[in-house]
Amino acid sequence: MTGLTPYSHGAGQMTVAAPQPVHSLGPVADDWEAINVWLAAVADNSRSGSGETLKTYRYHLAKLRWYCDRELGRPPSTWTLQDVKAFRDYLTQLPASSLRTINIVPGTPDYSPFQKQPGVSTQSDIMRFTKAMFSALHRTGYLRLDPMALVKAPKQRRLDKKRAVGDDLFDLVLQVMAEAPRPTQKDHQIYVRDCFIFICLRESGLRASELIGAKMDAVGLLYNPNSGNTYWAMTVEAETAKGGKQRTVPVSVAFLEAFIAYRRAFGLDPMPGPGIQQYGLVLSVRTKKREIGSRIKSASDRRLFGEWRDVGSRQGLHGIIKGRIRDAVLLLQQAGDGASAAHLDRVSAHWLRHTFAMTSLLSGQDLRSVATSLGHASVDTTMGYTEQDAIDLIESWERETPGRVARAGPADSIK
Repeated sequence: MTGLTPYSHGAGQMTVAAPQPVHSLGPVADDWEAINVWLAAVADNSRSGSGETLKTYRYHLAKLRWYCDRELGRPPSTWTLQDVKAFRDYLTQLPASSLRTINIVPGTPDYSPFQKQPGVSTQSDIMRFTKAMFSALHRTGYLRLDPMALVKAPKQRRLDKKRAVGDDLFDLVLQVMAEAPRPTQKDHQIYVRDCFIFICLRESGLRASELIGAKMDAVGLLYNPNSGNTYWAMTVEAETAKGGKQRTVPVSVAFLEAFIAYRRAFGLDPMPGPGIQQYGLVLSVRTKKREIGSRIKSASDRRLFGEWRDVGSRQGLHGIIKGRIRDAVLLLQQAGDGASAAHLDRVSAHWLRHTFAMTSLLSGQDLRSVATSLGHASVDTTMGYTEQDAIDLIESWERETPGRVARAGPADSIK
């Protein structure tokens, strides 16, 4: 669409002005192309350069577009306030027909981006994205009106401090994994790899995207000139870090032991070193085709040469973690421990990151050190794992008026 400025005066004569676009996005064929132009600008303006915001936005856009195409039958430019409310209600209670129960290739007729009913925080994330999208399209002139102008921005996701895994449940998951039959070498490789994934996430506090994006040589030696000691550490590259800032985190003994066992199971040297093949940190038991001369090696030969593929997506990592957790949940249900089973069934990779943060803080580690390990730009984010504000108030009250705050007695306990 273009608008015309009929006349302009110049050098004493009247001339016809060039057509002026009614929006600043440039030539776009439809709403989805306009939204892609906006997303490209989001990527260009990202301070971190990690691309995580763009990935998240596209993840939410897939759901919005599917809703417009399959449920509403109209594009976003036609939305009114009532359409916004209808979309919000739709996310609150998804029809069974909108859920994908099996893995179907995107773009096929039966595909749905919804694998399950979105939780409250996910619904909030989707609606915040939608509000940002409409606001951008309105500001650029693509939309004359913003249908979400009167809609209050959904609250940011709040940290649920219960999203942590106790030692007993974590050990149970590893125990169930260890007791499962492993009749083949492939089964053993999967077992050792999965043990490493769980231990790595709990011991390092990595995000799922950071683990998937890491390479084997991210684990290496770090010399401390102050003590003269050399330690194992892991580098999180800026390209995969959410904040776009590289950081190096210490490697615990448990992490290193699981890492060595994992590499050995895949026929690799105990520790990474220079080589032609650059592996991802999380390997698949599937192999790549490799040509040597004019021959393509067999699968067994490729395993011999270590031509492993990577688990290259967060969805793949999520499937590994949830599959192992389901086995432990089933055992708890059979034992009649429904409460523990329900709690464990909610566990994800991010829960293990929360567990690392809370365990580190409760063990007395410095708040700023934990923030650095987690890659938080501000310690305020890390403080979300603590009750530091309340503790500061209690200490202030105790200094000013000793005995004012009610203390727990011997019979009291915290669940």
